[in-house]
Amino acid sequence: MRILLKSLTFFTLALFLSSNFLNAADKFNLIYVEQQGCIYCEIWDEELSAIYPKTDEGNFAPLVRVDISEYEEKIEFVNPVVFTPTFILTKNLREIARIEGYIGDDLFWGMLEVVLKRETNFDEDLIKVNE
Repeated sequence: MRILLKSLTFFTLALFLSSNFLNAADKFNLIYVEQQGCIYCEIWDEELSAIYPKTDEGNFAPLVRVDISEYEEKIEFVNPVVFTPTFILTKNLREIARIEGYIGDDLFWGMLEVVLKRETNFDEDLIKVNE
């Protein structure tokens, strides 16, 4: 019974994780690489994690959280992630831009806006949605 329960739990977790990344394909995502004990990750979580999904940026590039010790093979990073937090903008799970570190919400939003405008059609999509 315990083996069956463990197998079922593992299968459910694997299915959840794979469906999470399947839903991320064919669009932009912001991969948030974090690790336990990272004070700057904790600050970002306190200041922005609840806000981000409600923003235009969050709707355009939904957040996918990844622990630094558990890289997903389905995500193609240009370079390894060395420290946390690191925010990686992806299209079809391929890295196209990166923001390393977090020192405050103003700088984060400004850097994210620059990256989204430079690497995507972010402004054009917002104009279409708001018309």
